[in-house]
Amino acid sequence: MYDIWIKTLKEVILFTTLLIPFISCNQSCFQVVTHNDVAYWSRYWRPDHPYGSIVEFSKKDSTMKYLDHYWIYDDYTPEFWSLRFKIKYDTLFSFVNRKGNILTYDTLPIVSYSKNTIIFRNNESEHVKWHRISTKYAKRMINAPNQVKLSYLLKTRKHDNVTGIHDINWKLYGYGDVSTGIVRKSDALKYRWMNIITFWKEGVMSGLSTYNSIRGEYLISESDIEFLGFGIKREMREELDGNEFCEILPQCKKYKITNNWLQLFYDDGKKYLIFRVSR
Repeated sequence: MYDIWIKTLKEVILFTTLLIPFISCNQSCFQVVTHNDVAYWSRYWRPDHPYGSIVEFSKKDSTMKYLDHYWIYDDYTPEFWSLRFKIKYDTLFSFVNRKGNILTYDTLPIVSYSKNTIIFRNNESEHVKWHRISTKYAKRMINAPNQVKLSYLLKTRKHDNVTGIHDINWKLYGYGDVSTGIVRKSDALKYRWMNIITFWKEGVMSGLSTYNSIRGEYLISESDIEFLGFGIKREMREELDGNEFCEILPQCKKYKITNNWLQLFYDDGKKYLIFRVSR
């Protein structure tokens, strides 16, 4: 009888030990956020609207990193890259720990959650839904080659409608080939201040390569464009694809704007530079 009682007691203890993590709101919520060790969330992301800043949660070291909607890591300050998170009492805390001094960045009470959605409430009681991006999709995007299809780019539009080429800061996205429909991303894509040009209404073009100023004049007639007096004020050695950009730009002869993407064609229209509106 005593042995049966001991066995039953052990079974109860074992059952209770296994049950607690499953009924614990904190545990289950942590598993939801850190889906398969790494989770990717965004306030605005969904398959038919893949925009907004994406947050990468790493269960391994409790860190958070941010990616833009092109799946490129945002280049924030060093302290931002040490951003960490924890979940306790149905609240998501994000903080920076610098030499033992903890600085809290954000505190988000969790109203409710399910397998694919977490609803937060901030100080203004605003409800925010974050949709989980599948790990398979995220890995494919992050590990993808440095290429993208033009058809995909032309479907994405982050800014309001662009009606013309003038007075807009255009950021080089990459180098395209008409025959393949593939765009090779610029090496300097993640650096917001590199490879930018502006066409002023006065017929003057100015901008930056990777480290130097560029300037010239241009003429536009319908879809034709011609660069005149293109020059580079060299103060530093070019890096990444700065030289390639400066060499190709004055060769461009035609332009086209589609869904806020600017294409400048060269090599008899077989190739092009493609730009997006600079943020």
